[in-house]
Parts: sequence; structure tokens; C-alpha cells
Amino acid sequence: MAKKDDPIRTLLAGVAPTLFLGNPAGTVAIMEDRVIDAGGDPDEVLAWVREHGGYPDRTFSVTTRHALSPKPRSPSKPYYVVPEDALKQPL
Repeated sequence: MAKKDDPIRTLLAGVAPTLFLGNPAGTVAIMEDRVIDAGGDPDEVLAWVREHGGYPDRTFSVTTRHALSPKPRSPSKPYYVVPEDALKQPL
């Protein structure tokens, strides 16, 4: 049973989700850097996410330049895939 006072749930619910990552229906994608900026500990948040049926993932690195270009790809960025129901406050 979920506790009503859950600081990680409150933190994640207050962070704007990322909409373009193609996460499964019924989940939200929350960038790890936004969680850190909001004061969250990435390891504690990841443990909470896993306990609530979510998982970590990374963005895809993409480039718009030709494959032979010496410009390196941008690094992938970690994010959490969290079930929407896990972010709702229990009644």
C-alpha cells in the first residue's frame, strides 16, 4: 500500500514530463537531469521508479550530418519511464 507522504512521488509529479520519447501508453518519461535540477537523488529516484513498475532508459543519439562527418554525435541522455498511476496521490 502506498504511503500518502511520499517525497519522491511528489518530486516526480512536479517535474514536467518529456513528450517525444515514444514511451509506452500509460507511462510518462521524465529526464534524469530535470529530476536532479529539482533536487532529486538519481539513485533514490531510480529505486523508487523500479519499485513502482517503471524503468530507466536513454534517449537515442541522432545527427543530421552525413555519416562521414567528423562531428561526434550528441550523447544520449538518461530518463525514467514511470507509470502514470504511480504519480497519483493515494486517496
